[in-house]
Amino acid sequence: MNTKTRFPEIADIQVYRDQIIKEINNTENKTQYIEKNAEAIYALGLTMYSSVFSLNSAIYNGFSISELDERISLHPEQINVLEKIEENRGLIFSAPTSFGKTFVIFEYIARFRPKNVVLVVPTLALIDEYKRKIINQYRNIFKQYKVYLSIDEDKEYNLEEYNLFLVTHDRVINENIHEIIKNIDFLVIDEVYKLQKDDKDDRVLILNLAYYNLVSISRKYVLLAPFIKGVNNLDKLDDKPFFYGTNYSPVVNEVVEIPIIDDNDRLNKAKSVLKELEGNTLVYFPTVMELNKYIDEMEEGEEQELDVNPILSEFIVWAKHEIHEKWSVLRAMENGYLVHHGQLPLGIRMLELDLFNNTDEKFYYRMLCTATLLEGVNTTAKNIIITKPARGFGNAFDAFDFYNLVGRTGRLFQHYLGKAYYIKGPEDRNYVKGEALKSIEFELTTDSIDIDINNGNYAKHENFVEFLTLLHIDYDTYKEEIGSKCRFSTVLKLYSKYCKNKQSLLAELDKQNRNDSISKLGIIRELYKIVNDKPYKMKLQTFLINKLTYKTIPRLNIRTVVNDAMNWYTHEDINYVIKSAISLKNSYIEFDFYKRIQVVLFFMKCERVEQRLIDVVNEKLMRNIELLYYINSPARKMLKDMGIYEGDIELIIGVIGDDFETVEELQNRIRQVRYRLNDVSIVSKYVIDRFLA
Repeated sequence: MNTKTRFPEIADIQVYRDQIIKEINNTENKTQYIEKNAEAIYALGLTMYSSVFSLNSAIYNGFSISELDERISLHPEQINVLEKIEENRGLIFSAPTSFGKTFVIFEYIARFRPKNVVLVVPTLALIDEYKRKIINQYRNIFKQYKVYLSIDEDKEYNLEEYNLFLVTHDRVINENIHEIIKNIDFLVIDEVYKLQKDDKDDRVLILNLAYYNLVSISRKYVLLAPFIKGVNNLDKLDDKPFFYGTNYSPVVNEVVEIPIIDDNDRLNKAKSVLKELEGNTLVYFPTVMELNKYIDEMEEGEEQELDVNPILSEFIVWAKHEIHEKWSVLRAMENGYLVHHGQLPLGIRMLELDLFNNTDEKFYYRMLCTATLLEGVNTTAKNIIITKPARGFGNAFDAFDFYNLVGRTGRLFQHYLGKAYYIKGPEDRNYVKGEALKSIEFELTTDSIDIDINNGNYAKHENFVEFLTLLHIDYDTYKEEIGSKCRFSTVLKLYSKYCKNKQSLLAELDKQNRNDSISKLGIIRELYKIVNDKPYKMKLQTFLINKLTYKTIPRLNIRTVVNDAMNWYTHEDINYVIKSAISLKNSYIEFDFYKRIQVVLFFMKCERVEQRLIDVVNEKLMRNIELLYYINSPARKMLKDMGIYEGDIELIIGVIGDDFETVEELQNRIRQVRYRLNDVSIVSKYVIDRFLA
């Protein structure tokens, strides 16, 4: 084929790549088609397809074999990015979901062997993906690295050895890595668009500060993101990173609009579209509430014929006892659907995602999901149905979010063409792929009072200086006690609500100090008025928090907590109570609730509140959270971050001990005593066997 004739005046070569990939997808004899058009396919950089079918491609692939996997040759854009990483101290790299960005990062490590590596990702689900590649798929390449899933501030790490720290954004925020690891050879931050300023999100600020501190001690760093065409005001950084973006993709994503004239028709239209589709299909919902509504409206007898899966059968029996027999996830499973959202325990998400991605034994091919899948989780989805283009209540997608979600479909050599079916209501916008590319601005490079405060430039902010005077503290005390926890606006809001509710809080603490047998529920309710922004269903929420911070052996399971709540709040929807209990347990108590109470306790110290009252909060609540949520136990935290179900962690620690530090040490200990861990839940068994595979 004459490439000049076929591809004249190429302005955007990806347009022609897409054309070729669609033709491959639509051709019955794909090998014959590729063989016939191999030179044109090679000329477009689709070397994974042209492979050995042309001389040029064969030569190219021979010289670009991966260090990670000799069966794979890197495509030209991946080679280009490797060169950019090597040429620059700092690189911001943007490419579509299907590019293989993570593969390039691992390839760089395999080729250049940096000693101390820190990989920062947004979710525990991505930690799991990275971990599996490092300890299973590419174990021979990474065998010399000690792999850590958390940072212990009391440990002194040997930075002369090969170390790899794999942590989430939350762990970076909470563990002050830059103060513990003084020298990083290679830093990677994934989904870096999360550094974009958001005045309503405390974590964005802390992540920017973490980025600033980590980059300052890194010899080389890479920031990864999809659909970014640039980062504004990089000149404000002391060391400006090089920006490189590409739209190269070896698969095609196509959007099919499905118009409706009434918003109430969304779920029924999604069901009718789903019935017509073949292959693995995701169904996206903006909220867990709407996802559960879809499950509630499933018709009796809608079940698909499912093959018997022993793991799944055992899971359903376990979940009815541990979570609840009326849990919506179980009803979905019994109707042939899997469920994936951030409020599910990690181990359960791992189990469901593996069932969905399993191409050898196909039990399930439909998965209901929320925006959790926007954050880099890879699936084998051929299709996605977008029931509504929004994230949460009233937060409509921009083109960036929309096409990031569309990019979850398609998979190299499996689904050449991924399709998104967009249920488009009368008020929904039209999305144009070109608009998905956007320029962003890190908070670090904006005029931010919080960045100024944390970098010592606080004197020009009179309201901050006045606040220091009000609390009778100096700047260093503020930075140490509060600076790494909340925005200044959040601190002011907390202080205002603390002053408003102080008398009732102190009265409750005094009452509990005088009578130790009183339930801590009263303390939780007084603190909740101060630290929580949304008073919605306050009594129910605080009842659940109280139960979820009971220091009992064994700890209360979700089913017990939910049933106790339903005895008191009989008119509540049980799935709302289940969802709330799981969500509080998974994230809110450990992060937002605990951290903000620390700030309130600091206010009390500044005002010289009697120590006996402060001790009541610490002894009856904070110590329980620290114990139950492993705030100060790196070993238990590692098990939790792996996906081990919390009810099994103490049993496992009782068998293997808690003095392990690296993933390899943990793997070796579990392998030696696997036969003694048969009493753990099916979720933990699954996670363990997957870990040892």
